[in-house]
Amino acid sequence: MSTSGFSITLRSYDEEIRDFLDSVLLGSPGGIQYRVHRETSMNQRHENIHFLCLSRNEELLGVVGLVNRVDITGKAWLFIRYLQIKRSLVPAKINRTAVFDRNALTRKKSRTQHISLIEEKLLEHLEEFSQRLATKNTLPAYAFVEDKNHRSMKLCNRFDFNKAQEIQTLFFHRFNPTSHSQIRLLTPDELQGMDHELCQFYDSYTAYHTEGLIQQGYFLGYWMNGEWVAITRIMRHFWDIERLPEHFSFLHKWKLDRWPYVRKVIPGQAFHFLTADYFWFKQGCEQYLEKVMEHALAKEEVNTVMLWLSKESPHSQVLKKSISWGFLKKLGNSGSVSLVMRKFGGNREETQEIEVLKTKIGPTFINAHDMT
Repeated sequence: MSTSGFSITLRSYDEEIRDFLDSVLLGSPGGIQYRVHRETSMNQRHENIHFLCLSRNEELLGVVGLVNRVDITGKAWLFIRYLQIKRSLVPAKINRTAVFDRNALTRKKSRTQHISLIEEKLLEHLEEFSQRLATKNTLPAYAFVEDKNHRSMKLCNRFDFNKAQEIQTLFFHRFNPTSHSQIRLLTPDELQGMDHELCQFYDSYTAYHTEGLIQQGYFLGYWMNGEWVAITRIMRHFWDIERLPEHFSFLHKWKLDRWPYVRKVIPGQAFHFLTADYFWFKQGCEQYLEKVMEHALAKEEVNTVMLWLSKESPHSQVLKKSISWGFLKKLGNSGSVSLVMRKFGGNREETQEIEVLKTKIGPTFINAHDMT
């Protein structure tokens, strides 16, 4: 089958890839759909990423972002940060009047077969890249995919990724956040001094790593009686909101989302928010993490913090009970994101070991970069 005009290359992050990713509409149909504004400092996170780039006649049509990641135990992982293919490559639906048009059905079948062949070629290149990275016979790979994003889930299934865990998206919200005098900014030396506590805190987590820990964002902590009792990393983000969930769509239509009070609850066209990751708290001091996040909201003059936790996390229930999450709590405590995994390398039976692996892995550590 001909794939004339198509090419697949392995490239480092460049201006064309940046422009392609900036144009991509993210989010699941029926939910919030948005475009990401990447701050200049945030672009540093692309330095260690390679991209499998799908092009046709020199036009970039799709990318697969590949991160060669090593956790603190020295184990190698392949993280799929981006998997974006233009919708122009997706077979178009045939309307009812064309159901009995044999030529239309033939074109539909031919196009589907063509797309399948391109996906197979992408997978071949992905396997080849993984073989080069593998320090042993196999290399585990993982990605995070929204459950409602059926197109991405189908593509992951075609690439033999299997669902291993559910991830919770948690929203911390305050209408009028206040500052707290006990909150301080951690210096690089103080953060380095917390390294042992962080490693112990995440000891049961799979794939805990420190990629971009110092380069991105800043750490705030609650200082009490001469010691830290809770800390977390804070980063600010900005999305252009294209579509709201269906039951909120009238806010865009009537421009009610521009009202100041409404924008404190529902994102307007410009949605500014914070993320919290690498959080830590001393046993019995979980509630002080709430004060740290509230202080961050007041400092940045926004209303929402987002963080992600594996449902397997030993800290999940503790945080739910000890923190008052605010108005958006009901929206954020559902497992709307899946961790999907597979192994590259080895024979087919080894690849299928992911079904066994998923019963052995602990809660998966989530860097906020991987979700934004």
